Amino acid sequence: MELTPLCSLALRYDGPFHLARPYGGESGLGWGSGDGTVSGERLAGRIRWSNHPSRRGDGAMLPNVRGVITTESEAEVFLELSGRTVFDDAGGRQLLFATFESEDPAHAWLNAVICVGEGRIDPGTLEARIEISVCEPST
Repeated sequence: MELTPLCSLALRYDGPFHLARPYGGESGLGWGSGDGTVSGERLAGRIRWSNHPSRRGDGAMLPNVRGVITTESEAEVFLELSGRTVFDDAGGRQLLFATFESEDPAHAWLNAVICVGEGRIDPGTLEARIEISVCEPST
């Protein structure tokens, strides 16, 4: 399998991030929403999204992001992100699985691929930078 760069996501929460640990300990759940930019040769535009992650007992977050990208040509591309955010001295390291779907003919090829992402989220500002790549079959 080969990874082909698709786009970069710059995401930020536009309000508070809500975190609850209703059963004691560190595990729990969260919710927040935001916006951002998507940049790349094959996919670019603005994104609106929400995240309803779970929190593990060790403090790692399990993102559950759903959003819609609006390209400059007004095409809509839906995005789903899931995976792991593990915190270390440099912030939150994100390893993600991504799928995209669109009815727009120029972006319909995304309906048949899976993608992976790697990035960082700053725990202070809650701003994330994620690099997304398409998983291509080896030739």
